[in-house]
Amino acid sequence: MATLAVILSIEAVLVLGATALTIVQFAAHGARVEADGFAFVACLVIGFLWAGLAAVGVWLERRWARPLTVVWQLIQLVVGVGALEGLIAGPLEGVVLIALGLAGLVLVFTPPVTRALARVRG
Repeated sequence: MATLAVILSIEAVLVLGATALTIVQFAAHGARVEADGFAFVACLVIGFLWAGLAAVGVWLERRWARPLTVVWQLIQLVVGVGALEGLIAGPLEGVVLIALGLAGLVLVFTPPVTRALARVRG
């Protein structure tokens, strides 16, 4: 349980770092199309909030964290494959994203995590 929460926390911090780095790069060099730059940063912020909320939910063992975690890991796998293909980032980033995504997906379906996230809290 704690391993999944740690992975989600690391992912949230990485997305926050990517958001900050992207903002700095856009401020320094600008985006090809300004609206695209804002949209990309907005997507990163949404990703950070999503991963952060999933991490909080897993730390607190809340039922609603499971679907958030599954969807987040699937999105991360897709982004990782895109990075491997050179569409975004690079191969190293793609391998890291895919490894974290697969680890998160495997962990969310393990019996201890399933039991912990299935408990009804009142």
